[in-house]
Amino acid sequence: MSEQLSKAAPPVIGVSSTAIKMAELAVAQGALFAFPLLFAIVCAGNLGPANYGVVAFYTALTSFLCTFVEFGFDSIGVREVHVIGRHRDPSGVVWNVTLAKLLVCLVTTIATVSVLLVTRSKAETSIIYASACYMIAFALDGGWYLRSLELMRPVLVVAVVSRFAGIALLVLVVNGPEDVSQAMWTYAFMAWANAVAGWLLMHRSHVIGKPHLDLPHLKSLFSSGAKIVLGNLSGDSLTSGGVALLGAMADPALTGAANIALRLRNAGQATMLPLIQLGFVRLSAVIATDRKAGIALGRKLFYVLMTLSTTVAIAIIASADRLVALVYRLPHAPQDAVVLVRLFAAGIPVSIAGVLFGLHCLTLFQQERAYVAVQLSASAIFFGLLLFTNASHSVNYGWALLVADVWIMFASGLFLLRVVRAEMKSSRPGVGP
Repeated sequence: MSEQLSKAAPPVIGVSSTAIKMAELAVAQGALFAFPLLFAIVCAGNLGPANYGVVAFYTALTSFLCTFVEFGFDSIGVREVHVIGRHRDPSGVVWNVTLAKLLVCLVTTIATVSVLLVTRSKAETSIIYASACYMIAFALDGGWYLRSLELMRPVLVVAVVSRFAGIALLVLVVNGPEDVSQAMWTYAFMAWANAVAGWLLMHRSHVIGKPHLDLPHLKSLFSSGAKIVLGNLSGDSLTSGGVALLGAMADPALTGAANIALRLRNAGQATMLPLIQLGFVRLSAVIATDRKAGIALGRKLFYVLMTLSTTVAIAIIASADRLVALVYRLPHAPQDAVVLVRLFAAGIPVSIAGVLFGLHCLTLFQQERAYVAVQLSASAIFFGLLLFTNASHSVNYGWALLVADVWIMFASGLFLLRVVRAEMKSSRPGVGP
């Protein structure tokens, strides 16, 4: 079994192989982000602004809660696969990570459903249960494990099959304003198709062994995850959490506009996700054996990402009117949505830099507490700005998000710079640790 796993997890290899993996991951990410974007387009056009605002509230809330379900385990899992002592049998990591996510999901789902059934309208009961089903499927997602082994073709197959199935069902069942419940169940169906297809492919590829529980490893996962999840939740509170907040206190039409802006920003960032995800896998492998080489690779990754993200941001800002009009199927785009799209897009380069500096690099250097501190302070800034302004005004909401993104980039960068300088100093000849 270990020999099969060794063959499934190739070392860092040549440029041509990397290009192929990047292309496969790019197609996978295209499918991954095509679904939420098309979901927004179909629902906004067929359900109407008000009903789409209800769907936007639940999709944003579910996405935010899934950050808690993930608990930082996916990033930790990628790191653990390459840790000396576990890299010869990485399937043990996937079983323990999945069990940990399911345990967190159980608590989160029960608490969420209980609160929503009491506080929301009885007409939304079916939507609430659909959201719960989505979270369970999310906990079962094993895509992070396939990426950690650089098995990008299975990642591609899973993403394309599940998303196309979800889009086909969406077009069939969401045709009018009354189809709000069907829209959310389509969302849940896509997540389950993704989870089931992923586990079937992992089984057929012989990259998972028999289930086994390692209590010390499980405990260590929760210990590391507890440090990361606060940062992840704080970061997600700026996007999905912010849209969910608007759904609770603002006009549904504004909630829908914010969700559209978030979808377009996510679609723009998706063009860089193949490079980000493969880069994280490569950084994990290199830093585990050679910190200096890992730092050099990180610098190259940063320069490329900044070039790409700036180009994408400018393109979205320039075409914001046309994009929003296309989504809403109106001759003239609602100005609230246009303003939010432009502000969200302006934050793409700083958001990408913040992810690279914070979640990826600080985690790889085992600086989880610094990552959490930055994210918590960013959340305080974001919600503080909303508290002292009118949160229901699109301009105020967009500027609060942009300021928080800038803070994450600079604060994470300063923490990382200190860590890198310490690493470089310790690596000099004659200098001790």
